[in-house]
Amino acid sequence: MRELRPSDNILRRLAETGLHQGGLAAAGSLMWRAVLLGTALYLMLGDDPDANLKLNGVSYIVAVVWSYYDGVFAKRMWSIAFLEAIFLHLAGIQVGNLIAIIFGNPLFGS
Repeated sequence: MRELRPSDNILRRLAETGLHQGGLAAAGSLMWRAVLLGTALYLMLGDDPDANLKLNGVSYIVAVVWSYYDGVFAKRMWSIAFLEAIFLHLAGIQVGNLIAIIFGNPLFGS
């Protein structure tokens, strides 16, 4: 009989709740890319609100292209890449906002 590892128990309990290892890995990958996008957005943030609005649009386009070529769900399908990019972009904006709260926001002079 095979001896059970602690990770086997965790995976079994996750499967009982409806969460699966593949889904958690996909969500983790999407969140990691959102952290990278949010950090880039924060670093490019300036004191001009119009330029920041344009930056927001450009970052969505970057998220669509990134999702198309290296997406978790898209796998080179434009229709899914647009949807995945919405989640990636919104999560990236929230990460950028969190970094701005922690380190200060150039728009508010803090």
